[in-house]
Amino acid sequence: MAEPPAPGGSDAPPGDDRTVAAAAATAASADPGPVPHAGPVHMPPSSYWPIVLAVGMAMALIGVITKYEVVAVGLLVSVVALIGWIRDARREYRSLS
Repeated sequence: MAEPPAPGGSDAPPGDDRTVAAAAATAASADPGPVPHAGPVHMPPSSYWPIVLAVGMAMALIGVITKYEVVAVGLLVSVVALIGWIRDARREYRSLS
């Protein structure tokens, strides 16, 4: 007795390269391509605030297993980093207008 064909009409097993190639060709043909923009793309300037925030959060987490003073310093660094990052983002947003 013969097995029924695989879903999608292909007799190839699911891991067969022909099935993968056919799926890739279908996905590539469905790609509409890049979307045109109305103007130039704005890229934000580089900032050290994300690194400072990461260091503060790491300090706070390390402090959980060591000393509560380290948690306090880590949280303080994190809050300062968030305030600085938001302040820079607001300043940049205002300069775009």
